[in-house]
Amino acid sequence: MFFDKKEVVQHKIKYIFIAFLFFLVLNGCMSTVRITSIAERNIEGDYTVKWEVSPDKEGNIDIYSALSDSSFNDFNPVITTNINDQFVLVTSQNPNIREYFVLKTSGYTSGVVSNRIISMDKIINFRDFGGYFNSNNQQIKWGKLYRSGDLSKANLYDQDRIRELGIKTIIDFRPSTESKNRPYLVHPDIQKISIPIVPEFRDSMFINFNNQRFNRSDAIRYIQNSYIDLIENYKSSYADMFDILIDLNNYPILITSTLGKDGVGLACFFILSALDVPEYVIIDDYLISNSLIDAKKIVSNAYELPEYIQEALTALLSTDKAYINYAIEHIIQNYGSVDNYLEKELRVSEGKKALLRKYLLYSPQK
Repeated sequence: MFFDKKEVVQHKIKYIFIAFLFFLVLNGCMSTVRITSIAERNIEGDYTVKWEVSPDKEGNIDIYSALSDSSFNDFNPVITTNINDQFVLVTSQNPNIREYFVLKTSGYTSGVVSNRIISMDKIINFRDFGGYFNSNNQQIKWGKLYRSGDLSKANLYDQDRIRELGIKTIIDFRPSTESKNRPYLVHPDIQKISIPIVPEFRDSMFINFNNQRFNRSDAIRYIQNSYIDLIENYKSSYADMFDILIDLNNYPILITSTLGKDGVGLACFFILSALDVPEYVIIDDYLISNSLIDAKKIVSNAYELPEYIQEALTALLSTDKAYINYAIEHIIQNYGSVDNYLEKELRVSEGKKALLRKYLLYSPQK
């Protein structure tokens, strides 16, 4: 096929135009600055704010702080430092009140950041599971959704902390007998809602464990089977949880169980999935329990037990990608996708998702 000179010129112009557009898009992507940040609080109540800026930039970064995340205009600059420092210690404005931070450089702004782990005296695995970004780059609000282990041993300090966080509703996943025998001692204004979730294999596990016929492989199978049991036999319980989540008057909400890692872990997986948070982010959140559950404090005589029992205990008290991936694969194989499971089995309709987004995502200017 031959082209005349006019057609050749037209084709050249077309290709130059396409190449120019490609350059603009590529250049735009490369010039977009992303600030990733975290905040960790020490025992004195002060914060270490850490950040990464990509692509690499030179210059300063401004740290803004506020005692509430409700209005971006209330954030005040507290420190300006060099981007390459990558962290800074911020003295707390008030040791008894949680702080929120925003970072800015060259006209670019980070998301809102605060401490994820909430320091408690007698409560394990207490943390905020907000703050994550979803697939649409929308951030989940901090201070709306909390998760933890058993609250029954909470002392006065812990009870004060729960009240200071403004928690209005506690969803208790513990078995009914456990809830009855070890009640939560919290402020009477906080509503406690019991949604018992008891894995089907729990009793047989304890029998075998007490008879010392329980090893690491047994423990892994037990956890994986219990997750499938929760997925298949406690759909109505998780659906009831979502009904609580779509009532704005219930927030902030704390979801608890004995350890706050399995039934609560799946609950958080379902909630974050409904908010379109990427799966790898949810799994990373699930794995945080490993740094917050100390087996030595839960089983005081652990070192006196046979080694294979110790290994089984470690598996039981841990979170592992193999556990949560086993659950995800089951859902996909049997329901096609996590989204299908949420909609068809847990009654999470598009209307409910819209309410969750309305209540739990920061507005665009955030």
